[in-house]
Amino acid sequence: MRSCLTSPSSTSLRYKKLALDATPKWPQRLAVAPERIATVPGSSAAAFKHDDGKWKLRTKHYKALLPALGSDKIRNVMDMNTVYGGFAASLIKDPVWVMNVVSSYGPNSLGVVFDRGLIGTNHDWCEAFSTYPRTYDLLHLDGLFTAESHRCEMKFVLLEMDRILRPTGYAIIRENAYFLDSVATIAKGMRWNCDKHDTEYKADKEKVLICQKKLWSGKNTQH
Repeated sequence: MRSCLTSPSSTSLRYKKLALDATPKWPQRLAVAPERIATVPGSSAAAFKHDDGKWKLRTKHYKALLPALGSDKIRNVMDMNTVYGGFAASLIKDPVWVMNVVSSYGPNSLGVVFDRGLIGTNHDWCEAFSTYPRTYDLLHLDGLFTAESHRCEMKFVLLEMDRILRPTGYAIIRENAYFLDSVATIAKGMRWNCDKHDTEYKADKEKVLICQKKLWSGKNTQH
């Protein structure tokens, strides 16, 4: 944990509040913008605060759409393209474990995730993700296909999601309507059951797709 809380030696004199004795106690540190946020391009303490409030509102809406979220039916969660770990922080009172994935092709905000006391990793979703030792009950995506459409084919990302999602597991996919309709078409081919919903703001151009992966059995298999 020390390496997650302490800045590299070259910046240690500049960011003194990253030391163990200066870091806010858990869980207060979840809501405090760490000094290291200044090293992330386009980030600031104000952006961090806005992100934190945004995800509290969004997660409340998600729970209305998916009552299993917040219950013991969903325990292992992956936020596939987080910025500061806001979705995970909004679930802190729920019985869940969240893996935060920061895009390796965007600003590297993983240090901020660590400083909040959360866990995470960098990943390029054009590549396979190592799922050892677990798969997931819920996958969450916020604009991933919009951000990576110029690099990755959507069908391959969705097939990778199908691989790492447990049978009867869920996916919450937040995208603009154009990409969401394409996602829904491919998801149907993977035998996912999906429903499209408005976001917390009905006039929003984005939509939310809630999907559940089927549990395949002999009756589902066609010969």
